[in-house]
Amino acid sequence: MLAISLGSCAVPSTDDAGTFVEPLEVLPSDVHVLGTAESLAVVQDLEVLPNGTVWVLNSFPPFFVGFGSNGEVIAAHGSRGGGPEEYRLPAGFVAGGWDGEAWVFDVGRHALIRVSTPDAEWAEVGLPREELPPGTVQGGMDLLTPVVRTARLGDEVVLPHSTGSLQQGVFRLIESILKADLMGLDPGTGAVERILTLGDALADPFVGFEATEGGFPLWRRLWAVCSDHLRIYDRVSNQLRGFDRSGVELDPIPLPSTYVTEVTPREFAGAVFGLRQAEVTGVAGNRLNQEDSLRIINEMAQGVTGEPSQLGAYLPRYVDFRCSETGTMWLRPLDIEVGGLGGGRDWIQVSRDGDVRVVTLPERFDALRFTDGRVWGVQRDELDVAWIAWAELPDE
Repeated sequence: MLAISLGSCAVPSTDDAGTFVEPLEVLPSDVHVLGTAESLAVVQDLEVLPNGTVWVLNSFPPFFVGFGSNGEVIAAHGSRGGGPEEYRLPAGFVAGGWDGEAWVFDVGRHALIRVSTPDAEWAEVGLPREELPPGTVQGGMDLLTPVVRTARLGDEVVLPHSTGSLQQGVFRLIESILKADLMGLDPGTGAVERILTLGDALADPFVGFEATEGGFPLWRRLWAVCSDHLRIYDRVSNQLRGFDRSGVELDPIPLPSTYVTEVTPREFAGAVFGLRQAEVTGVAGNRLNQEDSLRIINEMAQGVTGEPSQLGAYLPRYVDFRCSETGTMWLRPLDIEVGGLGGGRDWIQVSRDGDVRVVTLPERFDALRFTDGRVWGVQRDELDVAWIAWAELPDE
C-alpha cells in the first residue's frame, strides 16, 4: 500500500525544512457556507475578487456563476457555442484575476475572456498564434484534467505551454509535460515571452528509475505564482524552487521528508487508470462505463510487473500546489485510497520562511483557492448539493 504519512512518517529533520508546526484540523463547524445555485454541477475552478465577490467555473452552462459577499447569486451566464459571445471550452480562471475582474482562459477561442461583468461590453484578449499556437496552451499540471492553470504575475499572465499529446504516445506526453515552458503574456500589448523552461530548471526525474513492464514514472507539473515570483516543485531534490520574473533563481525551500512504501499492482492500476483510459478513448475524462472501467483496471493489474517498492516510486508525492497572495504555499499529497492521482483531506502548508504545518480539511470539502487567512472551495452536503464555502486558516 502506498502511504504518505503526515504524522510520524513525514516529520522532517532539522536539515530537511524549517520548523515543523503542530498539525491542525479544520472542523466542519469552522466552515462558513456562502451560497449555492440550482445551476451548479461540478465546480471546476473558483476565483475570489477584491470586492468580495466569488466566481465559479461550472462544468455545464451556465459556465459562470457569481456570488456576492452575502451569498446571493449576482449572475449566472455563459453558453456553449461558436458565436461571438459564446464559450467553446472554458478551462480555468486566471488566478489573481486582472484589473480586479475574473478572467477565464477558453481553449477553443484561444483567448482570455472577462467573465465577471456580463452586462458590460465583451472583453477578450486573444493569444498570439505564432508564439502560442492553438492547442499548445494546455494542462496546468498534466494533460488529464480539463482545467488549465494560469496565474497573474505582476503585469503579466503566466501560461503553461507544451506540445505533447496522447496520440504521440505516453512517453512523448510525459516528456512534453516535464519540459514545458511557462510563458508570460502582457494582456495590454499581446506580447509574450518565455519566463522559464521546466526542462532546463529541473533535474531529470528519470535518472535512477528502472523501467518495468506496464509501469512508467508519473509526476505532476506543479507550479504556482507566489506573490511576486514563481515556485515550482522539484521532485528530485524535494524542494520548492523559486524564480523571479527574469528567471533568476531564489533560495529553495526544502520540504519534509516523505517516503513511499509498497503499492500493489491493482493499486497502481487504479492510480494510473485515468491515463490508460485517455489512451483508450483518445480524450481526457470519464468516457467508459463502470463495467469497461473495471475490465481495464483488471487487465492493467495483470500486466504490471515490478517490485511493490518500484511501483510506489513511479507515483507522484504531491498532486496539487497552490499559493496565497501573501506567498504561503500549499501542497496536497497523493492519497492512494482516493483512487486516481488524487489527494485526500491533508494539505501541507509551507510559509515563506519554510515552516511546515499539516492542515486537515473537513470531509467533502474541496479546496480551490487559498487567500490571506482563508481557504475557499466547495462543500457538498449529505444530498451531494454543492455549496460555495470558506474556512479560516492558521496565521500565515
